[in-house]
Amino acid sequence: MTAQRTRTTATRKTRARPVKKAAKPAEAIGGSGLEGFAMHMGDSKPQNVMSVRALQLNATKPEGRARNANLLPTKQLDPETAARGYLDSALADRQLSSFNRPVIDGAISEFGSLGTESVPLTGTRMVKFRQTLNKIPVYGSYVTVELDKDNKCIGINSSMGTPKDAPQVATVAPARALAVAAKASAQAPESIKSTPRLYYYFDQKTAKWKLVYIIEDVLQGERVRKGKKALDALRKDYVIDAVRGTVLAALPRTPTATQVSARDGLGVVRRFIVEKKGARAAMRDPVLNVTTYDFAFKDPSRNSKALPGVLIENPPGPWPVAAVAAHANAEVVARFLRKVVKRNNIDNRGGELVSSIDCWDRADGTRVPREWQNAYWDGDQMVYGQIAFPDGSLYSVANMLDIVGHEMFHGVTDHTSRLEYQTQAGALNESFSDIFGTIIGNWGKPLHAWTWELGKGFGGPGVALRNMRDPTLHDQPKHMRDFEKSTPPYTYDRNDYGHVHDNSGIHNYAAYRIMTAKTGNKYLFKPAELAALFYIAVTLQLSRTSQFADSRRAVVQAARSLFRGEGAGKRNARIAAVEQGFSAAGIM
Repeated sequence: MTAQRTRTTATRKTRARPVKKAAKPAEAIGGSGLEGFAMHMGDSKPQNVMSVRALQLNATKPEGRARNANLLPTKQLDPETAARGYLDSALADRQLSSFNRPVIDGAISEFGSLGTESVPLTGTRMVKFRQTLNKIPVYGSYVTVELDKDNKCIGINSSMGTPKDAPQVATVAPARALAVAAKASAQAPESIKSTPRLYYYFDQKTAKWKLVYIIEDVLQGERVRKGKKALDALRKDYVIDAVRGTVLAALPRTPTATQVSARDGLGVVRRFIVEKKGARAAMRDPVLNVTTYDFAFKDPSRNSKALPGVLIENPPGPWPVAAVAAHANAEVVARFLRKVVKRNNIDNRGGELVSSIDCWDRADGTRVPREWQNAYWDGDQMVYGQIAFPDGSLYSVANMLDIVGHEMFHGVTDHTSRLEYQTQAGALNESFSDIFGTIIGNWGKPLHAWTWELGKGFGGPGVALRNMRDPTLHDQPKHMRDFEKSTPPYTYDRNDYGHVHDNSGIHNYAAYRIMTAKTGNKYLFKPAELAALFYIAVTLQLSRTSQFADSRRAVVQAARSLFRGEGAGKRNARIAAVEQGFSAAGIM
């Protein structure tokens, strides 16, 4: 929770180009071979905002409309037609030098529709496309065009590939590919229900694009499963080279799972999902993609390459109480992200939520062996220390749901606004994690019953880390006049990166005032509305170096979008409550 940040944000410089050139293939990005691009009306880059506005203006002109639009006004088009028109215009815009339509051997990329999805939090619609070349899909590619209710473009996000070295024609027949997958899975070809489909696929082993067949959800036969680890996947997607007829990859799919019960460190019986096969089970939730490991009290700083540790299984013994807490609380956070703010795990792609319990940093000044009063998101996973009780027993920080929510939300920030972890931006980074730790920790309770302390017990029995209602109880300022100033260099040891854990109290107090705002005896915001308000602000409206004043504008903008359909009186009261909350903390 003291949250030493183990990853720093690199500054990338951009330069304008006079003409539009082909984008360089991003073959190092996540091993996917895809090149990413995004622009949004709320972008921190003025040129991208202007480009989105230019797309909107162009759409009002006959020559700028989609070819099959019949010259209808954009508002009257179906979302897919409108989105395709924006996409075509953006790809042809020479000012967008990093956004190109990939071309190989004269073949121009086309984009097949994957449908339209409503975004409840914002009232927008997302139209999805997949890139194809020579009518063959590029594996993992996507383009999304976000529209408002009037079909005006809000933003574009994409990940596209240029498989220039891949063969263009398959020499292996689909039936042979099916036979290869059947042999590899020890199944009869007729038992495989999936149809082989051609894709351009980036092979991570060779870092080259290949033409492949992909056969999905192939059940593994008994002969293959025999002698394998008990928790190997029951179903896999097979990637078959369409020229050589060999297996390039066997991608595991969701194994079988079951729900079990065990007590956490608070003595509370928790129900959670594990993978199960035969008599063995492991702490892996294949539905929410949550996995928990034991680090056996190794040092996560000196032995970071050994993370996450050993997957926790049962047998050989009962579920450890620390593991139960980490696993069950990670599931709570995953469900909150998916159901409340409509985010698919931390990375919004369903990525794995990994936790390691029993971590011990020897250099962090522990007074009792194995005690390490800390927990943090290291950029890839959760790391949990433990608190020593007077009787010598250890209490994992993973038992504290508000702390788990706080630290995992650092991951959300890392994947979205990427607020720099120093000075005001760093204090905002901490504060938004406090806000969501509080919301998640209190979820399901009426607002009048919420507790505003975070990490109670972290500093000893009954001792909390912070208090949003009154930050001064824990030596934090709650007003800008008491902002703790510092001078560079900003380091952890010298000034806590510019007093990020102290100054976060100011923004926390503003958030508390907003969350408890009332008209008469009635709260102005429901818990789900508060979650949406702050989520939209930090993930869509802020950038790396945002200041407290930027956050005020961001939350006000989010309120205007979220409540734009309400009557003027109620809407204005809500917006005024947001402004008054920030003003109470001296944030103008």
